Amino acid sequence: MPNCDAMTLPYTPLPEIDQKVQASRDFFFDKQLKLSHESDPRKKDLQSRQFQLKKLYYAVKDHEDELIDAMYQDFHRTKLESVFSETTKLMNDILHLIEILPKMMKPRKISDYSPPFMFGKTVVEKISRGSVLIIAPYNFPVLLALAPLAAALAAGNSIVLKPSELTPHTAIVMEKLLAAAGFTSGLIQVVQGAKDETSKLLDCGKFDLIFYTGSPHVGSIVAEKAAKSLTPCVLELGGKSPTFITENFNSNNIKTALKRIFFGAFGNSGQICVSPDYLLVHKSMYPKVIEECKLVLDEFFPTFDKETDLTRMIHKRAYKNTMEKLNTTKGSKISPSKTLTNLDADDLCIVPPTVIYNIDWNDPLMKQENFAPVLPIIEYDSLDETIDEIIKEHDTPLVQYIFSDSQSEINHILTRLRSGGCVIGDTVVHVAITDAPFGGIGNSGYGNYGGLHGFNTFSHERTIFKQPYWNDFTLFMRYPPNNAQKEKLLRFALERKPWFDRNGNDKWGLRQYFSLSAVFMLISAICAYRSS
Repeated sequence: MPNCDAMTLPYTPLPEIDQKVQASRDFFFDKQLKLSHESDPRKKDLQSRQFQLKKLYYAVKDHEDELIDAMYQDFHRTKLESVFSETTKLMNDILHLIEILPKMMKPRKISDYSPPFMFGKTVVEKISRGSVLIIAPYNFPVLLALAPLAAALAAGNSIVLKPSELTPHTAIVMEKLLAAAGFTSGLIQVVQGAKDETSKLLDCGKFDLIFYTGSPHVGSIVAEKAAKSLTPCVLELGGKSPTFITENFNSNNIKTALKRIFFGAFGNSGQICVSPDYLLVHKSMYPKVIEECKLVLDEFFPTFDKETDLTRMIHKRAYKNTMEKLNTTKGSKISPSKTLTNLDADDLCIVPPTVIYNIDWNDPLMKQENFAPVLPIIEYDSLDETIDEIIKEHDTPLVQYIFSDSQSEINHILTRLRSGGCVIGDTVVHVAITDAPFGGIGNSGYGNYGGLHGFNTFSHERTIFKQPYWNDFTLFMRYPPNNAQKEKLLRFALERKPWFDRNGNDKWGLRQYFSLSAVFMLISAICAYRSS
């Protein structure tokens, strides 16, 4: 039976970190130098990237059982939950990146028919950022480390990966599988460690992008350190994500709704950044919701003891913090009816799934993200007053969940409350949608990834414009000496005219008129060129 804080991870010596960072940078520039000597650099680069992703896929596939066992050792995660939430999703993501890579790497043509650009050629290409740093969390230690890593590989970067020190067994297996994959030396560097090692990485100022997943508190530190070297960041954070059961929800579906809410709230022991953190129930639904909570909890957990398939809290500090909230709340609690008392909870970090009701916004469970298998429920009367309270206390959550059968009510909530994402009629499953962007807003982070969005995040869009030499007769007006005729011609040729009046009303027919402007501009330019 895994215990809290049971293993110490061998950390990377601090002097070696600078060497790993420099090796990552050297690898990237050496790779680009070799590509520059190819007759078709983009084709060669595509083949190389796909080959690296294929290596990663089979490395994960071959070590899947070891990863699952390591996660069980770290925090008692069951095989079913790890397969469902991590390894299957990860391998599917890698395969998808291999499939879409040719299309994503193809330059995109841009058309601009104004005189300075009409004879030129404009394309936008996506180039690698360089050497990137990925700092992974503990709650999904495989997926949230290797999915960004796969996206970074697809974008052609070299990578320094810092796994979570709080899941040491998993961190060791990940380093092992990356070494066994057969990547070119220097492509992927792994740094094991905690605060000191992470600070060393952040302070070096030698990365072209930092991708961090974790708490808002640490995220702000990452952003502050990155700003000193103007290093861009992607911050995947968390927050208190609300769930609504509104007055316009069909009460016959309350049990189904609670199953879906509990799936998100108690899965992984609530240690999910998109977990439903608290439940807001309209007063007309409140009595039945509380009644059904007891039934669904007992259905999910017929008995609850230390052998129950439930992920443990990650360490004693998290366990004690959760128990302190549960001991100080003034609310009423519902747990599985057959919860045994001899759980050895202090050693095993077991918190039974718990619903807390008859509370208000001042309850200890409503102050910060709980990140535990607890679900506070607040009864409300006015939807707008409730949204006002959310905006005041916990604005810009990572996600919001809505159980309502009124589209106008759903639109009302979505319009008023900003969030990184939203799910209607379910919870947490949106993170598995291929090519849907996943990311936060405001306090829940910035930037996103997922499928093509991950590729875009780890790439830079570079505009390339090629101007021919024969068309200088259309450009002469920009050259000295300046005169009134050139100014008049420039204004006529370049300045667009509005198709609406000062009151904002469209002027009928002007769009058709101005669609011919390019022809007249060209004729005017030719005539002026000849006369000069």
